[in-house]
Amino acid sequence: MLNDLWLLVSALLVLIGLVASQGLLIVVGSLVIIIWLLTRFWNRFAFREVTHTRTLSRHRAFIGDTLDYTVSLTNEKIVPLIWVEIQDTFPADLELQGASLRGTGTELTKEHRITSSLLPYQRVSWKYSLRCDQRGYHRIGPVRLRSGDIFGFTAAEVHLTEVEHLLVYPRIVPLDQLVWPSEHPLGESKGHLPIYQDSSRFIGVRDYDPRDPMKHIDWKATARRSTLQTKKYEPVVALKVLIALNARTSEHAWQGANRRLFERAVTVAASVAKHCADQRFSFGLLSNGVAVYSGKWINLRIGNSGSQLDLVLEALAMAGQYAVASLPDVLRAERASMPSGTTVAIVTSLLTKALAEEIREIKSRGYQVVVFYSGDGGPRMEVPGVPIFHAGRGLDRVEKDEQVRAG
Repeated sequence: MLNDLWLLVSALLVLIGLVASQGLLIVVGSLVIIIWLLTRFWNRFAFREVTHTRTLSRHRAFIGDTLDYTVSLTNEKIVPLIWVEIQDTFPADLELQGASLRGTGTELTKEHRITSSLLPYQRVSWKYSLRCDQRGYHRIGPVRLRSGDIFGFTAAEVHLTEVEHLLVYPRIVPLDQLVWPSEHPLGESKGHLPIYQDSSRFIGVRDYDPRDPMKHIDWKATARRSTLQTKKYEPVVALKVLIALNARTSEHAWQGANRRLFERAVTVAASVAKHCADQRFSFGLLSNGVAVYSGKWINLRIGNSGSQLDLVLEALAMAGQYAVASLPDVLRAERASMPSGTTVAIVTSLLTKALAEEIREIKSRGYQVVVFYSGDGGPRMEVPGVPIFHAGRGLDRVEKDEQVRAG
């Protein structure tokens, strides 16, 4: 690399050449000075008017989805880049088909490298297929750009902080494939729960009753029968469900975490949430796991808005394996805020004595409790009066059937 010492030596050569009338020394010294000036110019202006962009066809996806991913580099000046290297930080859990990915020394990220050249005012793009193989909140970037001068004496680089984010929702499996028998997997609805008529479930007409709201009168049927007729709708129980996800996969924190079991539990929780949304239940999510970039446990209040499923799936997509407390402690802390008549659906890959005691306590307070066991085999204990669905075995069957179809 040409530093200031070379400049000083070159100036001395030119001076000696002028004094001694040695043309060769003048030429050599002048060439070194010119090269030094060019490298300085290159270092300063190499990445001026150079822009780097990434484009994702979607920023939200489900496991198994394939997205279009494009990287573009644009040189908007007259000075070309003889060679340029893009070093982009890429999530290790995502598959970028046809790309050059290298390890970075960590399990969480890889390095996506692209080497090319850029002519004046040229734009170059690389298109890939990005396969979403892992649930989570994934960050792509930051990126480092490197380039060298035409003589190969020096290299310039720039760090760009721009990042792209991709949220991959957890897998959803129909609940009737996870539990058997599939009828009423969340338990029978209690008589004290509020019952309403779902206006989207029209089943016929009947004679008008003065207590019926005017908006339910069927005027066409009234005209045909010459007497007031009221629309009949299917009665629906307004069931409230709290999905309680246990992020711990071992009884003690020092025993570590099992990622496979945790992902299976997240899949079951997402499947229960989708079932609740399909049945138009009010539902929420509680977990002793923490969301990415947060130090608090997940707590999404029970609701029945049209966006409730999206909110729950987003929370599950961002759920990390780290548990800030045991699930019994979290349930105990949030017990007072549970609405009356709530069905607590506990999703766990292990059933400990402490969790069983908390389940009995919740049940004694008048709540309905069901357990979706997502671990291997079956739980080591049972809780009298509480149904336990072996969702883990259901996942085994689903995965086996998928392997058979794929093979």
